Amino acid sequence: MTKNYLKFKSRIILVHIFVMSAWVLFGVTLFNIQVINKIEQPQGIKLEAIKGERGNFLDTNGNSLTQNLTFYRIGVHPKKISNLDEFVSDLSDCTERKKDFYFQIYDSNKNYLELEKKTLKNCESLQKKYQNSLIIKKSFKRYYPEENLVSQLIGFTNVDDSGISGLELEYEKYLKPKDGSRLYKRNGLGQKILDPTLKMNQAENGADISLTINKEYQAVLREELINSIEVTSAKSAMGLILNPQTGEILSMVSIPDYNPNSPNDFEVEYQKNKLVTDLYEPGSTFKIVTMAAALENGINLTDEYNVEGPYNFHNIKEIEDTEPNTVLNVKEILAFSSNIGTVKIAESLGKKNIYNQAREFGFGMKTGYNDKIEASGTFRDVNKWSLSSMYSIPMGYEISVTPLQMAMAYSAIANGGFMLKPFVVREIKKTNNSIIKNQRSSKKRILEQSDAKKLKDMLHYTVESGSGKMANIDGWDIAGKTGTAKKYIDGKYSEEEFYSSFVGFFPKENPQILGLIIIDGADPSRKLHYGSLSAAPVFRSVMKRIINIDKNISNNKKDSSKSNKPLLIQKNVKKKQEYVVMPDMVGKNVQETYTILRKIGIRPQISGRGLIVYQDISPGEKVLKQSISILKAEIKE
Repeated sequence: MTKNYLKFKSRIILVHIFVMSAWVLFGVTLFNIQVINKIEQPQGIKLEAIKGERGNFLDTNGNSLTQNLTFYRIGVHPKKISNLDEFVSDLSDCTERKKDFYFQIYDSNKNYLELEKKTLKNCESLQKKYQNSLIIKKSFKRYYPEENLVSQLIGFTNVDDSGISGLELEYEKYLKPKDGSRLYKRNGLGQKILDPTLKMNQAENGADISLTINKEYQAVLREELINSIEVTSAKSAMGLILNPQTGEILSMVSIPDYNPNSPNDFEVEYQKNKLVTDLYEPGSTFKIVTMAAALENGINLTDEYNVEGPYNFHNIKEIEDTEPNTVLNVKEILAFSSNIGTVKIAESLGKKNIYNQAREFGFGMKTGYNDKIEASGTFRDVNKWSLSSMYSIPMGYEISVTPLQMAMAYSAIANGGFMLKPFVVREIKKTNNSIIKNQRSSKKRILEQSDAKKLKDMLHYTVESGSGKMANIDGWDIAGKTGTAKKYIDGKYSEEEFYSSFVGFFPKENPQILGLIIIDGADPSRKLHYGSLSAAPVFRSVMKRIINIDKNISNNKKDSSKSNKPLLIQKNVKKKQEYVVMPDMVGKNVQETYTILRKIGIRPQISGRGLIVYQDISPGEKVLKQSISILKAEIKE
């Protein structure tokens, strides 16, 4: 080989080495760019939503009636999971769900698979281990801790947490949160990089809504209405409690009801707030209209009427009273619920006076509670009245009303003559405590104060000596009226189906509580369809319990001299304990048991139907008055 050839060969080798070195260097550089830098350097900017919480409902004492539960939606990219057993094991440990569940639904061929839709378990700790293979989204689910208690009033939300019924729907614009957002970056491993320099919009929670509803009142009313259905074999029952001085609704209950946590498990009919949506013919509770018109037109309480029956009304209708009488004055006509007396007074007044007075009480028009859902009732224009209307309407027929309308009419008597606008929302407050809305009632005088006082006295006499005796509470001046109305079915009035009602308030001189009870379809075979025997006792039971739990009410009790002064609390004076003897109730029916025990001052709590088979207090045993006795009833074949 020549010297030139060796020199050329050496140059060729050097060129190869240079080229190879260059390629190695290029590869290292490319690796750094494509891998190392990809891991370390952010890969674009992404937008992330920040969920706000829906506003909550609170009762008048600040007790929460709704909650927002945090839940998580969990998904996975199956193709990015290298060890399925390990992944399922980790997820199972977190959610406390069995592994088999995930193995059964897992599909490795899918690009994305949702494993949990609404789990309450926080598995965000797994996010780092599985990086961008596991997708966890945080959200909120509406929960109703009191379940059925306030369901018809508050309503419920849909899967998107938007209100679809009740106050949840009505106040959606206040309750709904404003979601925020933030920008973030991810590196090549899918890890989230938060950059404080990037823009963030904070989420804004929905406003909280404080209601006038008293949760304790609500629980008492609901329990007593459920019990009334058991006792009277009724189809349903309704009740409300309000403050007649302010128009604040303290309790609204309709039975049957439903659980808003699982609304699809119940009849749609049970979701209605029937106290404002449904109509009924009131019967004798409507007689206050005729009495108010009588007072406004100069008729005196002492004016007497012949009420011997039957009374032949223009040869088209024979009108009778439940209890026969001869001569009654105006006060007694209301107290003993005389149909004959009421019709004769109405005749002397004329239809226009009756009509105008009924309109003043708000019948045939909405109360202003909620124009979207509230029924206005049916009350024909006076020009459309027939001759029969002159006896039907004064007795509470040929007119339909809502329970709320009737309660507000009696409120006008209780508060001295003012028609109020009822309300249930007291305050709407943002999370920063700023007040959006502060509700107060409006009022309009519809009765002279002197006439309102006379009507209160008449209603008090009705409870003391008339048809409302079963609503009386020792030591309290109760005012109220019973009502019994045949239901209009298939074009005629039924002899088997009735609405039984009672409306009352106390203390008479300065009423703080007004209650209305309606029993639908009580058993007529046991005479329980009368308002005096079904609705009035429920009113008494409810109010006695409220007196016991609410010191603001109990402090208004009159003293033993019946001077109508507030009861003074005397220190260092021992109250004499009253005892009663427990009778033997085994073998007696439920209604009989209630009547006997309540009469002697024992508070029965009875489960079951039929005849009494067990009592926790032995016959002959002395117990304190107002003691609770647990009894069980069974139907014996």
